[in-house]
Amino acid sequence: MSKTIPAIFRDTVSAFPEKTAMLVKKMGHYHSITYREFDERVEQLAAALLELGIGAGERIAILAENCPQWLIVDQAALSLGAIVVPIYSTLTAEQIRYLLNDAGAKVIFCSDAMQSQKVIVIRHELPALQHIFVFAADCQGHDIPHFDALLLAGFTAQERTRRARAERYEQITPKCLASLVYTSGTTGEPKAAMLSHGNFSSNVLATGQVIEIADTDTFLSFLPLSHVLERIAYYLAVWRGATIAFAESMETVAANLQEVQPTFLVTVPRMLEKIHQRTLANLANEPPLRRELFWLALEVGEYYHQTRQEFGRVPFPTNLLYELATKLVFRPFRARLGGRLRCIFSGGASLAPSVGQFFMSCGIPVIEGYGLTETAPILTLNPPEAPHFGTVGKAIPGVTIRLKADGEIVCQGPNVMPGYWNQPEATREAIDSDGWFHTGDIGAWDEAGYLRIIDRKKELIVLSNGKKVAPLPLERQLLRQDLIDQAMIVGEGKHYLTALIVPDFPALEAWAGQQELTVGDRPALLTHPSVVAHYDRIICELNRTLAPFEQIKMFALLPDSWTPETGEMTPTLKLKRRVIAEKYRETISALYANAPATIAERMTVPV
Repeated sequence: MSKTIPAIFRDTVSAFPEKTAMLVKKMGHYHSITYREFDERVEQLAAALLELGIGAGERIAILAENCPQWLIVDQAALSLGAIVVPIYSTLTAEQIRYLLNDAGAKVIFCSDAMQSQKVIVIRHELPALQHIFVFAADCQGHDIPHFDALLLAGFTAQERTRRARAERYEQITPKCLASLVYTSGTTGEPKAAMLSHGNFSSNVLATGQVIEIADTDTFLSFLPLSHVLERIAYYLAVWRGATIAFAESMETVAANLQEVQPTFLVTVPRMLEKIHQRTLANLANEPPLRRELFWLALEVGEYYHQTRQEFGRVPFPTNLLYELATKLVFRPFRARLGGRLRCIFSGGASLAPSVGQFFMSCGIPVIEGYGLTETAPILTLNPPEAPHFGTVGKAIPGVTIRLKADGEIVCQGPNVMPGYWNQPEATREAIDSDGWFHTGDIGAWDEAGYLRIIDRKKELIVLSNGKKVAPLPLERQLLRQDLIDQAMIVGEGKHYLTALIVPDFPALEAWAGQQELTVGDRPALLTHPSVVAHYDRIICELNRTLAPFEQIKMFALLPDSWTPETGEMTPTLKLKRRVIAEKYRETISALYANAPATIAERMTVPV
C-alpha cells in the first residue's frame, strides 16, 4: 500500500531519532546530522514557509547541488502539500526561466551566489516568483535572504503554526502531486512529469522488495538530486533509516569513497566503465606474475558466482580459491572504493556486460535497472542474486510490462505518472486510453524473461535503402574503447553510417607519448597520420563484428568534448543529437561528400 513521502519520513524519525541521517563535509571533516536534527529543521522550515503564505499545491523550486538543505526543503515543502520542482544547477538562466514560468514557481532555493544570480537576471520575467533564498554560508549579508535566517524565523513560528501544519499534513494523500520533474528535452522543450506521493512511495516499497536495504547502510550521494533516480535513492535511504553522505563534488568522489566507506552507490555506467578501464590499464604496468594472478582471480570469481547462482552453494575447492583470490586481489580493489561496498546500482544507460561481470567477480554486484522520469523512475531491476548482464532485469512488484508489435516498451503500475504538467495532448500521446504508458524505447526479452533495451524508438536511423539501425548499441561499443570518450552515429537518410568521435584526450596523449609522436595542439594531434590510423584500426575491428549495413564507413575526430554547459548534452548526459548534428553540419557533409566504395577506402576528415 502506497504512503505519502512525509509519512515515510515521520515513521523513520520515530524509529531512529538518534541515527545518522546525513553526513556533510565541513572544514575538512564529515559531520553527522541525526534524523531528529533533520526533522527539527524540516519543522522549522515548514513553519517559515507557512508564514510566507505557501499553499497546498503551490510550487517550490530547488536550484542547487546535492546538500542537506536540498533534503530539508524537499521534506518541508512536501509536508505542507506543496509541489517540489528540482532544477539542474548546470542549466542556463534562459533554461531556468522557461522551467520556472512553466511550473509557476512561487519560491526558489539556490545553492550559492552563482546560482541565485541566474535567477536575479531573469526575475523581471518571472511573474509568479515571490521569494528567492540562498543556502551558502558565504552569501550571508547579500541582498538575497539566507536559508539559516529562514530557519530562525521558522523556529519562532513553530508554536503558532503547529495546528495549521498538522492540518496540512493530514490533507496529503498518495494521489496528491509531490513533484514536477522535467524531462531532459533531447528533442525539444522539456516536459514536466507530474509525480505523486503514491508514485514515489510505491516505487520505494517495490524496489525495497528486490534490493535489501538496512538502517546500517550508507549511500554516497553525488548524482544530481534533480535526477529522479538519485531522488528515489534518497527516499529509499530515508525509508530504511540509512545514512546519506554527500560527496563534495564529482571531482572528489574517489576521495570521498575512502572517507565515507559507503555500502551503496548509485551511479551511471560511464563511471564504472572508467574504473574498469583504469584498472586494466594499471594492470598492464604490473609484473607478469601479478597480471597472471589478477586474471586467474577473475576467472575464479566468475566461476564462483555463476556456481552459487545456479546451485545455491559453492563446493570445495572453488570456495577456498575464492577466499584466496579475495585476500590477494579483490580486497585491495574494493579498498579503493571504500572497502564496504556491497552493492552498486547503475542506471541511465546500458552497462557493458563485461564490466558488470568484472565487478561481480570482484564481489561487488552491480544492479542494472531501467526506468524513466515518468515512472518515478524504476520499472525493472536485475535481481542481485541472479543478474543477467546485458539486460535490465525483470519488472519490479506491481509493474506490468509489455512489448508492442514494433518492439516498443509499454507499462502500467502505481509508479506511472498521471500526466504531463499543462500538456494534455502530450499526456494523451504518452498514456493510451487503456492506461498503458508508452516509453518510446525499443526492447526485447531474453530466453529467461529479462528485458533488454535496444534503443530509443525516435532515434532509430533509417538508411536510404530502408535498413533500420539502432545507434545506441554501436555507440556503446565505441565507448568501450580506451581512447574514445564520446561518440555519435550519423546516417539518417544516407546509404552508410559515419561516426563523430571525441577522443579520451588524457588516454590519447599518453598513447601518443608511448609512440614517441611529436605533436602540438589538439587539432594537430587529431590529424597526425599515426593517430588517425590507430582510430581507423579501432573502427575496423568493430566493423568485423557487424552486419554490412551497420558498419561505420567514415569518422571524424573532434577536438572539443560535449557537455550540458556547451549545449550538446542534457543535464542527464544524454546526447542532443539534433544539436550535435547541426553544430557539425559541415563536418558531416564532408563525411558523405566522397562515398567510399569499400570499407578499405574509408577515410577521415579534419574538423
